[in-house]
Amino acid sequence: MCWLKKNLPTTIEGIISQKSANMNLAEKSSYAYDIEKIITEYLLKINVPLIDIGGWYGWKGVATAQYPTLADVRIPDATYKTTTLWGLQSILTLDWTNKVPYLADLFDCDAFANMLYVHLRKDYKINSVFPVWGQTSSGYHGFNCAVIQNGDELIARLIEPQTDDIFIENGPLGKYSPDKTAEFLAVMPIQSPALNIRRVK
Repeated sequence: MCWLKKNLPTTIEGIISQKSANMNLAEKSSYAYDIEKIITEYLLKINVPLIDIGGWYGWKGVATAQYPTLADVRIPDATYKTTTLWGLQSILTLDWTNKVPYLADLFDCDAFANMLYVHLRKDYKINSVFPVWGQTSSGYHGFNCAVIQNGDELIARLIEPQTDDIFIENGPLGKYSPDKTAEFLAVMPIQSPALNIRRVK
């Protein structure tokens, strides 16, 4: 883990607490946003490849070929951009979604998956990584599914957003089997089996 990722969130919190002792809540929020924006702009200087992979049918075809259990696929965008495996690993090294404290019911597995989904779109212009629901060896869970470039072909991989692990099937909670995507995981159908929101770290 790089020094920046390990220490930056704590550093930001320390700066805000030292410099904003006399600020009201709105001023503190604005100040924190300004700091994060400066740091994000710096992090975006890494040279991550950005690759156009066409329409939703390409994403769906690659993802369902690797994960046949991913039967309920809802893809909202007309065109998709992705990166390489190296690019995705580099982004996850710098992104600090996995540094956010886990809070049962408030910021648990679905929130981690959604946060990574939003960060990739907002900060890196990558919309080929989706939050998904699926069964794991430890229960029903929210995580991410990515379609990325590998040499001359597109491949699908899973991401555990709480740990930054990228894998095909076996991750931190054992075997993962995605079965549905959603723009936001909060729209998960009521009939989904045995929901078991898991803390990974």
